[in-house]
Amino acid sequence: MNTQAIDALVSKHLLQGVERPALDADTLNGMLKGFIDLAFEHQGRFYVLDWKSNYLGPNDSAYEPEALRHALLAKRYDLQAALYLLAMHRLLKARLPDYDPHQHLGGSMTVFLRGSRSPGRGVVGEPAPVELIEALDSLFAGEPHATQQEATA
Repeated sequence: MNTQAIDALVSKHLLQGVERPALDADTLNGMLKGFIDLAFEHQGRFYVLDWKSNYLGPNDSAYEPEALRHALLAKRYDLQAALYLLAMHRLLKARLPDYDPHQHLGGSMTVFLRGSRSPGRGVVGEPAPVELIEALDSLFAGEPHATQQEATA
């Protein structure tokens, strides 16, 4: 699997313009073995949610939105969210009549449980970028040419 192409796609579409560690094969392989904590539907849109118990600091200020984004990127939970959205996309495509990712794919939520008392409740939500999900779907299906162009565009 081309980790550079995957990394470029995810970095382009999720938390754009923010630096993160480069994706390596071990990180990707570990995330491919993960499980979605919760998948749910709200008002006709489907979401994935991942619970995190990371300790970021002793008080609520450690769980402010900027700190959460930093922790999310440092651990590459952005990639994990993209992979979970890809899994949801493939499931919906196979099972939901008239599936349209623009209409039905909602997004991802990463919930840092220790931040539940902070103003943002420890939640980092991201909409589902359909371009990213479709490009990852093609890449994982073995169609690298279109996604390599998308990743560098």
